[in-house]
Amino acid sequence: MAANQALAPTADTNLKPQRQKDDERGRLGVLLSEYLGERALRQMGLIIGLALAVAAGLALFMWAQEPTYRALYANLPTQDASAVADALQTANIPHRLDTNSGAILVPAQRLSEARLKLAGQGLPHTGGVGFESLRQEQGFGTSQFMETARFQRALETELARTIDALDPVARSRVHLAIPERSVFVRDRKTPSAAVSIGLYPGRVLSSGQVLAIAHLVASAVPAMTASAVTIVDQRGRLLSRVANEGEGLNATVQQLAFRHRVEEAYARRIEDLLTPIVGAGHVKAQVNARVDFSAQERTEELYQPEQSVVRSEQSMKERTERSQKAIGVPGALSNQPPGTGTLQPAQPGKSGKPVDQQEAANQTSAPELVDSRISHTRNYEISKTIHHVRTPRGAITRLSVAVLLDRPAIAAKTKDKTQAPPQVDPQVELAELTELVKQVVGFDADRGDTINLISSPFQPPEEAPPAHTPLWQQPWVSEGGKLLLASLLGLVLILAVVRPLVHGLLGRDRSERPDSAAQAQIHGGADADADAALTGPAEPKRLGTVSDYNDRLQIARDVVGKEPAVAANVMKHWLAQENE
Repeated sequence: MAANQALAPTADTNLKPQRQKDDERGRLGVLLSEYLGERALRQMGLIIGLALAVAAGLALFMWAQEPTYRALYANLPTQDASAVADALQTANIPHRLDTNSGAILVPAQRLSEARLKLAGQGLPHTGGVGFESLRQEQGFGTSQFMETARFQRALETELARTIDALDPVARSRVHLAIPERSVFVRDRKTPSAAVSIGLYPGRVLSSGQVLAIAHLVASAVPAMTASAVTIVDQRGRLLSRVANEGEGLNATVQQLAFRHRVEEAYARRIEDLLTPIVGAGHVKAQVNARVDFSAQERTEELYQPEQSVVRSEQSMKERTERSQKAIGVPGALSNQPPGTGTLQPAQPGKSGKPVDQQEAANQTSAPELVDSRISHTRNYEISKTIHHVRTPRGAITRLSVAVLLDRPAIAAKTKDKTQAPPQVDPQVELAELTELVKQVVGFDADRGDTINLISSPFQPPEEAPPAHTPLWQQPWVSEGGKLLLASLLGLVLILAVVRPLVHGLLGRDRSERPDSAAQAQIHGGADADADAALTGPAEPKRLGTVSDYNDRLQIARDVVGKEPAVAANVMKHWLAQENE
């Protein structure tokens, strides 16, 4: 029993150094693991922060370089929107879909290209089928009513497509009311149309454009007039009434425009003629033209009797001769022979012959009857002149011309440094210039033309201040401000985030590690001496690490160099654990 008690202190004495070594190796491993873990976490945080900073910089750069998107089409049906998106993706054109308005957005630089690509493929279909539906096969049992309705629907779609081609129009719909034709109806109803137009924001249709749409629709439907077309916009405002009221004024507007062009042409010709004489900017001309826009047509037929001409002459002479025939009473009495009579002696007549012989001779020598007729016809043609006069519209009936010359320019046009200018009477010079102006405008005193040309000194024009556009409204401000903001944010990111992270990774750790006294307080007793001997006083960070492996290798080398025995025990302990 005593022997056992004597051996116990000896065993405890032998196990104490071994336990102390094991404790030292354990504390060394814990300290080394804590140190390496803290550095790894610190480096990992720096790397993550640097990665986030780089990602933020890239996002900022991409935001600054992102193009401006504009609406390609808006309010498209689902099928059309899908077809447009597929076509843009096939053409490698970036696009977006605005979830609020449903509009398809493309970069502003490629807006025209996208529209051309889609137009080449017939997109969008605008939610309807035009005349291409007529190419589809029709069913055998299709009624005439369905064929008529299909044709009318195709016509409405085609008209809507044509109206959509106008710049201010975003979308449109056309409804046609075409009455059915019948030969049994006496009073036929005229067709009519209703057009609904949606305009782009900030755009309006002029009265001329509204009138053009009305005439366009009316021309596509037989027997339809422009007044039968009703046009409204997306706000419910009636536009066709303004167009109908302005139709009567359209001719007046055109007449005023024609008159203005005539006046400008005459004024320009006068200034071009006098500019070489008085110099550029020293002559002003204004012309007032009275233009007759009435259309006249006149036909005149003039006769001139004093200038008569024989057109035809005809003479006819007729003579008829005929002998005297026997004359008696017709009937049976004249055919009976005469009665018997007494013979009396012949008595001589005046001619010495018997009376009966004389009467017979008279009968045989009686003259024959003659009919004679003479006619003479002469036709005269009177000189006639026919005038058919059609007066064209826009005939100038009067011109009033006013010309103003700069007096100093007239006085200086003959100025010469070597010789004195010749003395010219201003009135004579103005008269000569007036004659030139008369020749250039075609002066006609019979129609009442007037020309007034005077000279007077011109006042120098006041230079108008240049139009100042506010800085925030200039186009380059938005793009420049965007780039400047991105640059400032990038600079702040580099100076405030990236630079400290880089210094943390590449610089040395100047902070001192806990001294031996602090370690002694933490671990206590003999363990503090071992820790102080292991770590050394105020062990600084040796080298800014490039990677975790190099950092740990450097720390292990420092420990082995300072405490080779402790390091050897640690390695033995690790090997023993691996063998177990």
